[in-house]
Amino acid sequence: MKLISENFAQGELIPEAFAWGRIGSEGTVRSANLNPHLAWSNVPEGTASFVLACLDDDVPTQLEERDLSGELPVSQPRRCFVHWVQPNCPVTVREIPEGALAETKKCTPGFGDLGINDYSRGARPVPGETGTGYDGPCPPFFDARWHYYRFMVFALDVEKLALPAEFTWQDVEVAMKGHVITSAELVGRYTLNPRLATE
Repeated sequence: MKLISENFAQGELIPEAFAWGRIGSEGTVRSANLNPHLAWSNVPEGTASFVLACLDDDVPTQLEERDLSGELPVSQPRRCFVHWVQPNCPVTVREIPEGALAETKKCTPGFGDLGINDYSRGARPVPGETGTGYDGPCPPFFDARWHYYRFMVFALDVEKLALPAEFTWQDVEVAMKGHVITSAELVGRYTLNPRLATE
């Protein structure tokens, strides 16, 4: 299976329109937070539904641990941050247009079920609000490390996963075990560190 976007290629910079935050004249400001265009092909026989997701594995674990320049060291241990999880996407869907599931359109029917992302900070947000659906990159402006965002699509052999009414990426990971036929990944990078952005 192959996953592509009209907005960025593998390993390229994600345009700021698809981020939650962007570099402003006086620091980080709110961006458009649009979902990027995604399209997948070479879907294997037997596929019954898809899971869509976006993960950032470069999230710092200690925001206070800054070096003499005031930045978080590249070598600091990192963790995963979930930006998007959307299971039960119909097998007939092979493309998501740019901005189709952004902000007030997060609950648009026909693209699967809306999961809780890590912007929720452990709370249970109302579907369609920040913390559900797609919320784009917003890494710390003082991080010395580029953040790499993994956009993923999983082809499953079941039409619908058994999930709680309110679910997270962790719930989906458990539910889709044994049902993944194949997957594809597209990685983009992003930073809000002005030093990195100008290199």
